[in-house]
Amino acid sequence: MTAAERQRLYAFFARLWVKELDGPFLELLDGPLGRELLPRFHEDEAALLRDADQRVATFDADFVHLTVVNLTPYESFFRRDDAMLEAGAVNPVASWLNQYALEVDLAQARALAPDHLGLELEVMAVLCAKEAEALEAGNTPAVGAVRQVQREFLDEHLLTWAPLYLFAARRNARTLLYREGAEATLQYLFTDLEQVTQVPPSPRGGEGRGEGKP
Repeated sequence: MTAAERQRLYAFFARLWVKELDGPFLELLDGPLGRELLPRFHEDEAALLRDADQRVATFDADFVHLTVVNLTPYESFFRRDDAMLEAGAVNPVASWLNQYALEVDLAQARALAPDHLGLELEVMAVLCAKEAEALEAGNTPAVGAVRQVQREFLDEHLLTWAPLYLFAARRNARTLLYREGAEATLQYLFTDLEQVTQVPPSPRGGEGRGEGKP
């Protein structure tokens, strides 16, 4: 799978978990990528999207149920002994992002901290886009560097807690959209970990390694 393809998948899953359904994401859901990733949803539930009131009552209500009321999609909640959220500069993901000069938009995502599941998935989408840019530019060291950073973020942050949340979301989801979405997100995370662990491709089609920041 190419870096650009990985970027599209991470961006899709990031959008699924960051906020309720809106027009642009409804188009993405109804497009080829959404149909490929969520086939059961399209077979059994997608018709409910056509009526705005029914969509809000069904899917938006389930999103709130899974991300606000009953479950907490934040890394610090799962990793702290006291199950408290960490906000501001003390947040470990905030420190990590600052180290690599990366940013996330908390206001747009309506998130309390940068360790929200949707934002961490978006970080991976950004890193995949950087890898694609490095490949396009023929910058072999940068390709290796950004792949190393991707593996670091997966190992130190995303995969330390996201599977626990996604298992819980799958179990508690009231709709196929979020039940199948949790399954698909979880499966892709482990699939991508295998790919990131491999030696990154060089811009010339062979194998390459590199060091440095993305």
